[in-house]
Amino acid sequence: MSTVPNAQTTNNKQQTTNNNSRQVMIIGGGVAGAATAITLARRGIASLILETSTQITTKVGETLPPNVLPLLKIFGLEQCLQPPEHLPCYGNQYIWGEDGIQEKLFIFQTYGNGWHLNRLTFEQQLYQLSQEQGVEWLLGCKLLKVKQDIDNHWQLTVNCQGKQQTWQLPQGGSAKRTHFLVDATGRSAKLAQFLGVKREKYDRLIGLVCPFKLQPHHTIAHYTYIEAVENGWWYAAVIPGNRLMTVFLTDADLLDKGMFKMDGYRQALSKTQLISSSLKDELIADSHQKITTRTASSSYLQQIFGENWLAVGDAAFAYDPISSYGIASALGGGFYAGNAIADHLMGKREALPAYSFILEQNYQLYQEMLANQYQLEQRWSNHTFWQRRHGT
Repeated sequence: MSTVPNAQTTNNKQQTTNNNSRQVMIIGGGVAGAATAITLARRGIASLILETSTQITTKVGETLPPNVLPLLKIFGLEQCLQPPEHLPCYGNQYIWGEDGIQEKLFIFQTYGNGWHLNRLTFEQQLYQLSQEQGVEWLLGCKLLKVKQDIDNHWQLTVNCQGKQQTWQLPQGGSAKRTHFLVDATGRSAKLAQFLGVKREKYDRLIGLVCPFKLQPHHTIAHYTYIEAVENGWWYAAVIPGNRLMTVFLTDADLLDKGMFKMDGYRQALSKTQLISSSLKDELIADSHQKITTRTASSSYLQQIFGENWLAVGDAAFAYDPISSYGIASALGGGFYAGNAIADHLMGKREALPAYSFILEQNYQLYQEMLANQYQLEQRWSNHTFWQRRHGT
């Protein structure tokens, strides 16, 4: 039986924790996992993050709405979101529910502008912040199997940088130390899956993602562009690095397979009204351009916590991108999860049920909002994509 290896931190204020002092292991190093670890560190609880990638990598999801500012301040991230690393977003322009272009300006809201992120930079900022708080990371570690015995001890089988190992938690005579696991593996919810927890999916929404290079002095305004079409909807936004992120969202079984090719994708994009007119001649041909797909469905775990574990972020509840909840819910979920775990380890039995209750209530409100949002679009009510969302 292998022991969990020590990992390095860049924290000069605290000693690197040893294996037995770690009370929490977080599976997944995305926004939700890092936010949970940072919150735990501020409560004086050591954690270790297992991340499959060997280095911090970019992910899809680059828009932060203005109302996330209080959360950013909690984590000390508000000063990190300045140009050129990240760009301001001044509002939304959209065609939804009627033929004309509509506009929502953030300047009239409490918190001012939103942000279009360089997602890789944002992930790296969270990584650095977590290390400054004393959080340890093991990169290149993939969870292969999890077992929990009748004493609620864990046995993890992992592949760390090509070597398969089995870890027993607690270990090394640390039976009095509670070892708590966090599932921060995104929609796959791998830890919960190993524990036999089922996932409910509301739809089959997927995103076809394609970034474009832009002309050096392009004139595309810093808005989020949304446009409904007969078989789904489009999203576009200028992101740092002189790029434009575009995403077409539809149900997996309705997707025109021709859109997997660049000619088909650009042809479909050219048929839009708002987005194509906003682009004009600003796109640059790129032979290395790739189209990728991402799951975008609304889904949730039937159970988001158990004995010495909980799920956070998309692993617990995943949102339709039209809500703009993705990154915000990951940060907020990490904050609530970290505090719930800390309270639980202090003997507060109500901490985990309270965490579950808060997230469930928020998800019910989200479902109502989502239904109302899709009900606004009635121009294609005889098309399958919209019929499914109208309940017809």
